[in-house]
Amino acid sequence: MESDRSAAHEPSTAVTATVEEYLETIYNIAMEGEPVIGARLAEKFRVAPPTVTETLKRMTRDGLIEMDGRRQVTLTPLGVERAEAVLRRHRLTERFLTDMLGMQWHQVHEEACRLEHHISGAVEERVLTTLHQPTTCPHGNPIPGAVPNARTYLRDLGAVRLLTTSPGKTYTLVCVSEVVEDEEGLISHLHDLGVTPGARLTLAARPEVEATPDSEAPITLLCDGRRVETSARVAHALWVTPIS
Repeated sequence: MESDRSAAHEPSTAVTATVEEYLETIYNIAMEGEPVIGARLAEKFRVAPPTVTETLKRMTRDGLIEMDGRRQVTLTPLGVERAEAVLRRHRLTERFLTDMLGMQWHQVHEEACRLEHHISGAVEERVLTTLHQPTTCPHGNPIPGAVPNARTYLRDLGAVRLLTTSPGKTYTLVCVSEVVEDEEGLISHLHDLGVTPGARLTLAARPEVEATPDSEAPITLLCDGRRVETSARVAHALWVTPIS
């Protein structure tokens, strides 16, 4: 039975590591309710727009994505299947590195990116069993197949971005946006502040200047009662739920 379950998580045909990274990113941006366009992907991968265009053309040809008249990208059912397969391996690998090898949560993303392309279904099942069926990665993001619906996970929890919350109200940190997990400086900053999943966060006050999602405007938070200083951009990357 174990081999049958393992095979169910394997893609039916292979895709390149680059395409897997595109699938992950498209999935994660869409999961957070944001539109996916070529310019956003070019910025994320730090490549020229024509490079993104060619990759998206191949992915369209292979039935992994669709593009509408506004050039917004969505995953096809096949694309969702492939994206969830690689995200499952990635997040389980992060769990393996933290829970079994003792690495710190802010150190595992890049290691998992290198390993995720080579994890078999059998190893997935062994990690799940050994770690007693974890449902999220160390950053709080859902493991596909371990939660009812990873695509609607944030919406199902009623999670919102900390930047959008009312000052003075306390929330629980659900996860750090997967979209920024590869930004080592940002994740290390959160680690240094003690801002980790499960922490209680309160927006102390709105910044004096307009706080856009990409703004470095300073923001003061209370983290488990401690006063910490960060930026609007960081607060935008934190998904929280209200404490009843």
